[in-house]
This record gives sequence, structure tokens and C-alpha cells, in this order.
Amino acid sequence: MRVAPLDPSQLDAAELLLADACAFDRASEVADEKLFGAGPEGTPRAFGAWEGDALVGVAAVCGRWLRLIAVDPRARRRGAGGALLAACEAEARAQNAPRLRVLDQPGNYLAPGVDERNAPAIAWLERRGFARAAESRCNVLVAVRDNPRVTPSRAADLADAARARGYEIRRARADEHALLDAVAGEFGGAWPFELSRALAFDPPGVHVALAAGEYCAFAAHDGNNRGLGWFGPTGTWPAHRGKGLGEALLLACLVDVAGAHSRCEVAWIGPRPFYEKAAGIVDERRFAVLVKPLS
Repeated sequence: MRVAPLDPSQLDAAELLLADACAFDRASEVADEKLFGAGPEGTPRAFGAWEGDALVGVAAVCGRWLRLIAVDPRARRRGAGGALLAACEAEARAQNAPRLRVLDQPGNYLAPGVDERNAPAIAWLERRGFARAAESRCNVLVAVRDNPRVTPSRAADLADAARARGYEIRRARADEHALLDAVAGEFGGAWPFELSRALAFDPPGVHVALAAGEYCAFAAHDGNNRGLGWFGPTGTWPAHRGKGLGEALLLACLVDVAGAHSRCEVAWIGPRPFYEKAAGIVDERRFAVLVKPLS
């Protein structure tokens, strides 16, 4: 067993491995983003585990987040996972990280935790010093095709209703840097980073509401897990809440996603009743938050 840094030239092999190893996440489709893509707090360090010339495991760590770890099912119980985890922990310690969290790096995350259906992975991590945090996370899935609440005509009606209240609803421009500044000033965190990635989607995966030239609300898709049709982030400035802007912008994004997907995954949800009322929920995923002290 040999563990060494993983190079982007080895992405094809990593994608094949992830397709076999990840039963609950579409990691192979976003392998480049998760293994090598930047996050709000820097770039990750990716590692591979080899048996001879065969790549049997991959992992990536970025700051205090274990962004990804996976081992080929045919090569498990032979030390690859433990060796990859040790390499990631050593890298996190070198970056002075006090603890290591699994998957949920804001701005560039495969999932907001470990899917609760993946009991073997949770147990494996717990045996290696990770503990479940009290918090839990949930994603919901919304049907975006053959859903009477998700149609271009309804999106247009909601936009018209917002316009009647004095708001402009439109798609953001790819070079709309003022939006990033406004979101950074009002909300902060990783949202400006995710929005910058969504703006680079083709066409830009961001819709905005403005009044008198000022930003009032925004919603985005494909800023994280690009190409999978995930929704978020979204936010409304406090003075403009309760005016229907969130629903209008959600629908605009869902109609976009319907062009390539039958479902949209709404990540890291806050107000579940909002999504139920606006578009309906057809399924959900729940995640365990796992943390390990490094000191």
C-alpha cells in the first residue's frame, strides 16, 4: 500500500473509483471539484492510495475539512482508508486545524455531512475518533418536471406579481461583481464564493430581485456540485422579506434546473415549510455531522 499526493492527471482513474465506491453521493460526477477545486479558505490537498499500479482509494482535505474519502469496495479492509485518513489528518495538523470535520466545508462540499444511510462509513469514522455532533442536516428533493407548481408560466406569474410590488426580477449577469459585494456585506460567509461559481455557470445560475437599483434578494443553483442541479444559496434582505421574492427566485432557478434534471436537490435547508408550499417535496436526505479533535 502506497499513499502519495494525487495529481489532476489521475482524475480519470479517480472518477472510476468514486463511481464504484460512493453509493449515496454522485462524487464521480464532481470529482475534479471536490479533489482539486478551491474553497473559500484555500485549495485542498488530494491523496491517492495505490496497490501496485492500481488506484484503490482517494481523499482530499482542505483546512479543517475532510472533503472526501473513498476506497474501492474490492480493496477495503486492507488499510487504504486508514492510511488516507492519517495523511489527511497530518495535513490538517500542519495547517493548525484544531479539529477535522467530514464533508461539510461551506462553499465546496459533496454533502452537508455523511448520509445517514451510510452506516458503515459512520461507524468506521467513529472507530477512528470521530463523534457525531448534536446538530443534524437535511437536504430535500423537489420534482422539477411534471410538477404543476414548477412551470415557466408560474415562474413568470410570480415575477409579474413581484414587479407589481415594485421589484425587478431578472437573471444575474456573469460579470455582476456588485452582487457579490452586496451579498458579502449583508450575509458574509461562503455565499459570495458559491455565487461567484454559480455566476460562471452557462447561463449564469443566479436570479436576483432589485428595487430602485438596490439588491433585495437572490437565489442560485449549481454554485456547488456544479452540473448536478443543486439549489442554493438564497437570501432576502430583511427589509424585503414577506414580499414573495424568495418564491419567485426559487421558481426561476427550478425552471433552469428542469432543463437538465428531473429533480433539484435543495441543500442544507432552513425553512422546510417554504419549499413544501412553493414547490412540494418528493424526498429527503439526512446527514450526520462528524467531528474529530486533532490536538
